Amino acid sequence: DLSGALVLPAFVNAQLHACKSFWRRLLPHLPPEQQALPRFQAAHFLKEQYTVADVVARVDETIRLAIQHGTCAIRLFADVDDASGLTAVEALLQIREQYRPWLKIQVVAFPQDGVTSERTPQLMREALVMGADVVGGIPWIEATTAAQQGHTAMCFALAREFDRDLHFVCDDVMDPASRTLEMVARQALANGWQGRVAATQCAALAAYPDNYAQEVIQLIKAAAMTICVNSHVALIATEFPDRQPWPRGITRVRELLDAGVPVACGQDDIDNWFYPFGRNDLLEVAHFMAHTGQFAWRGEVDRVLPMVTTAPAQLLAVEKYGVAVGCAANLVVLEAADWHGTLQFQASKRYILLNGKIVCENIQKTLFAF
Repeated sequence: DLSGALVLPAFVNAQLHACKSFWRRLLPHLPPEQQALPRFQAAHFLKEQYTVADVVARVDETIRLAIQHGTCAIRLFADVDDASGLTAVEALLQIREQYRPWLKIQVVAFPQDGVTSERTPQLMREALVMGADVVGGIPWIEATTAAQQGHTAMCFALAREFDRDLHFVCDDVMDPASRTLEMVARQALANGWQGRVAATQCAALAAYPDNYAQEVIQLIKAAAMTICVNSHVALIATEFPDRQPWPRGITRVRELLDAGVPVACGQDDIDNWFYPFGRNDLLEVAHFMAHTGQFAWRGEVDRVLPMVTTAPAQLLAVEKYGVAVGCAANLVVLEAADWHGTLQFQASKRYILLNGKIVCENIQKTLFAF
């Protein structure tokens, strides 16, 4: 019936900072003096404008894009801080319930601005009481090693108290002195949280001396961590040196895979001050990974497919995932004969099936006039 079309398990998005989606639309509502601030300073004022209805509307648009492009599960990050309080958490929990019949959605309570504010740890706790699924963390932005350790310890304490998985953003800078990834891996082992911790970006791992990088990779493997790499965002948002050459900004993807560490990809950001583009399309994300990770020759393109399917599905504990008999019918039908052609031509997703029902049909038609 499908005329040779490729059928894959529906994609899984390991990370999306959902409450920040389509921020560009909010900027005109700020006073001119706030609009003129550097982008990350202005972010505080943007988040002060959050309402539950606003966040729900913007995230609803991102979820519809996810379904259109063949996603069946997604991990959504909600900022928890002095500026927005718990507004984003409340909104994303509403989205989770709204789409429960179709998608597996996990909500991450994420202290984007660190935990130096006395209020943030309490807000994180309240977010988990409300029902957030995952404890988020971003220790690398703290000013001192002691503060980074305190940030990491707080996150693990909450995870133990509420029996939650953790997802950290680590070392999003090409600086060999940024070493919170090792900190997180050691805490995962010390707390017995093997298989329950993910870390995103980890760009500094690529800047470490090779011997130290291999030590960290072995710690990651021992902790059964998943590393999330959002290479399209890394090309733009990673903090680069002041002069050329500018690096690609991604971590040691090949070495991680060779060591047996699961690597997943996510959309990460959509139309905000970390990444100005994005369609919530994991096929597009995989295309970037094939380029930045140089997975191009002798069948290496095939190494990218698990990064948007089986690896994130395992991370999010998606049940009955795959295309074998007995798996859930969460499928994407692509206008291509194989995975290479799917990436090369960014193949049209003819049908999206979620829970056994066709929920989206994409029709693409080309007519030549000669």
